[in-house]
This record gives sequence, C-alpha cells and structure tokens, in this order.
Amino acid sequence: MQLIRGDTIGYLGYLLHQLPRTVKIGGVLLGLLGLTVLIGLLGGSGRILPMLALVALPFMAVSFGASVRYFDTLVLVLPLTALLLRFIELPTGTESTLPASLVLTLGLVAIWGLTMIVRREWQVPASPFTWPLLIFMLICIISLPWGILWRDPILNMRVMGGNFIFTQIGSLVTMISLMCIPFLVGRFIDQAWKIKFYLVCFIVCGILMTVTQFFSIRQNILNDRGSCGLWSVVSLFVILTTQQLRWYWRLLIITLIVWHLYVMMILNSSWLSGWVPTILAIAIILWMRSRLIFTILIAVTISFTFFGSIRPQIEQMIAEEIDEGGLERFAIWERNFGVIFDHWFLGTGPAGYSPYNMTYFPWDARSTHNNHMDILAQFGFVGMAVWIWFTVASVRYGWRVMSNAPEGLLRITAMTSLSGWIAAQFSMIFGDWMLPFAYNQGITGFSYIVYNWIFLGLIISVDRVSQHAKPVAQQHSEIVRQG
Repeated sequence: MQLIRGDTIGYLGYLLHQLPRTVKIGGVLLGLLGLTVLIGLLGGSGRILPMLALVALPFMAVSFGASVRYFDTLVLVLPLTALLLRFIELPTGTESTLPASLVLTLGLVAIWGLTMIVRREWQVPASPFTWPLLIFMLICIISLPWGILWRDPILNMRVMGGNFIFTQIGSLVTMISLMCIPFLVGRFIDQAWKIKFYLVCFIVCGILMTVTQFFSIRQNILNDRGSCGLWSVVSLFVILTTQQLRWYWRLLIITLIVWHLYVMMILNSSWLSGWVPTILAIAIILWMRSRLIFTILIAVTISFTFFGSIRPQIEQMIAEEIDEGGLERFAIWERNFGVIFDHWFLGTGPAGYSPYNMTYFPWDARSTHNNHMDILAQFGFVGMAVWIWFTVASVRYGWRVMSNAPEGLLRITAMTSLSGWIAAQFSMIFGDWMLPFAYNQGITGFSYIVYNWIFLGLIISVDRVSQHAKPVAQQHSEIVRQG
C-alpha cells in the first residue's frame, strides 16, 4: 500500500502543494464549472452516453483515490472477485460482458503502470519467465496491426459485422490482462499469510462448488467454470501428502477429494478438460513425493483400465466423446493449418483467423478448441516459439522454487502451483483454457481462466518469501550455535 500511495499520490500531492491556495481553489471551481456546462450541452443535444460518462467522472476520481489507498487489499481479494462474484458483469454494448475480476485487474494494472511512470522505476518482479512473457505480450500487440495489414483481400469481412476490430481489441486486452496477473500477484502477495489466504480461498470455494454441483443447486455466485476444481483438489492433495497431519484431517481431505472426483469423473465424465488435468496434476505430485508409490499406482491404474471392471466405463466415455464430435477436432485443425501456413510469421492477430473460417469454411466455421493451435493461428510461429520458451522457463523456475522452499506452507504452495501449472498447459489441448478465444470462451472466460495465472504468480511469491526467510533462519541457526 505504501509503495503505490507513496509513489503516486505522495508525488502528485507534493506538486499540488507547491501551488498557491488561490490557484488551487480557482482551478477546482473552473473545473466544476466547465464540467457542468459540458454536461448541460451534451444533455441538451441528446447525447446521453457521453453525458453520463461525464457525470460519472467525479465518482471515478474518488474510486481511483480509494483504489490507490487500498491497492494491496485489492490485490489480496483478487481471487475472490473471480471465485465469488460471478453475477457481477458490466455490459459493453455488445454481446460480451466484463466480469468483475477483469475490471479490477485493468484498474490495478493501470494504477501500477502509472506508479512506475511517476517513479521512473521498473517494478515488475524478476523471474526466469518474466522476459519471455513480456516479449510474448509484445508479439500479441504487434500481431493486431500485422494481421490487418496482411489480411487476405478476398475475405468477406461483412459477415463479421461492423465491430470486428473492437472484438479483436477486447480479445487482446483480455489476454494481456491475464498475463499481467503473475506479476501483480508476485509483486504484492509478498507475505506468507497472504499466500495462505489465496490457498484457503481456492480450497473453500472449491469445496462449495463441489457441494452445489453434487446436489444440483442452481446458483449464480460461485464461478465453478474452468479449472477451479483443478486448483482446489491439487491443493488438498498436496496437503494430504504432508507427513505432519492428524488422521481425522487426512480422512476429511480424502473424502473431499474423492467426492470431487466422483462429481467430475462420474457425473460429468464427458467433460474431459474438467477432470483429466486434475488427474495429471495428482500423478505429478505422486511422482514428486515418491517414485515407488507413483509406479505402483500407475501399474494398478493401467491394469484396471484395460483388464478390470472399469473398462466398460472407459469405453463408454470414449464413445460419448466421439459422439459429441471429439474426432471432428482433427478436421478443424487440418483446415486451420492452411491459414497458419499462409500467415506463419506473426499470425492473423487476436481472433484474426475467424474471418478466414467464415469466408473459406462458412458451413463449419468453428474455433480450433485447442489453445496451441490458437496461438499458432493468431500469433504465428514466432509467437509459438516464444510461448514455448515462456512455458519451459516457468516450469523450470517452478521446480527450482519448489526444491528450495522450506517444508510447510511455502512447499505446499510451490508444489500445488507447479503441478497445476503443468496440468493447465496440458488442458490447452482440450480448449482455450489459458488464452481465451474471442468466439469461444470470450471476454467472460477471464474470470475462471485467471485461476491458472494466479498460481503462476504464487510461484514468484513463494520464491520471494523463501528468499526473505533464509537470512532469518540463518541468524536463528547462528544464535543457537553460539548459545
């Protein structure tokens, strides 16, 4: 809080303090007079929306001041806006809406950016994946004008409507906002209790989501879409693997995990992206904790899958996936490869391959339902290469942080974040679960895709807190030795 308030408000306040009192009062009065006249002119001419925007201007100024003052708190409650405020969505004048978590993120990023400009100081936390991610963000921005400049002249752009450019800009802003989340979290979630708060939010909300889904309770509060189940179950499973845990807590955690897996794998078995990444993350954790247990469980799972009683369920699940068009994905990918190779360098821009599908394949103009293909089509081979660089760097960094983190909360968080992040990368095969595509998850997908990026930011948080704790632990050891 002192970082933002002291850098921005303090500096601007200092400049204002140097002005004479009469100049300050005169400036305020002239500003209010000008604002009133403008509101009257716009209202008299029937331009209602600009008039309402001016009326809201003072309230926006007050909100800005409050946001600056309580910046740390807003970053702290960021996951709650995504997990619990599903019903709050602001209209945009189109079919899309802005979820509360996206609005909060945009405000936080704007304030933080202003702070860095005022201080002329780079405050983005350093990590091995910082520069790959920043470069990928730059490629996303450049790809927008690039895709327009190299757009096929025979495309039927009328079929996209008159606001396609706004769709592209909205898609770009959504993706950039998601990629800013790890830096926000890594910078301002800088204490162990804040990390614990984040974990508790996901565990408690994940349990509530399992309850509502099991009992078919209709609700519009909990945001149970996307990968929330992945993060709540993985957090619980990592806690389960810790040695110092009483038997009743262990029994409760096992019950909650089995309950969630029953809901996802039995009641919603056809939704592969809902439970396959969770199973993968659990397998990764087992491999981290014990190679022997991992090997035994894999052998048992394979035996039951191919020779046991669950084989009919597996075959039925595969049949349902085929019936729902699972094999059609290959045809969709084949068609999109034609667009990709024609625009291989920087792609077609955010949502840019949609007009190609609508022009060349109007009978089946669907998105790829594969985030890797989306990246190739939108940002080209250059963007895909940088994304791979970013992914490898983030996984290697997560492994290093987990290995160096002390046992307890920090090790649990690091292991949860690393295993879940790897599983989230795998989920990209099933859909746009990392970077939402404009005509699939859309802007509203931010509210549940942000879960993945929050935990990537927690890897930075764990690293910072661990580094800060090392000198304290060393001093304590030295005192004990001297004593």
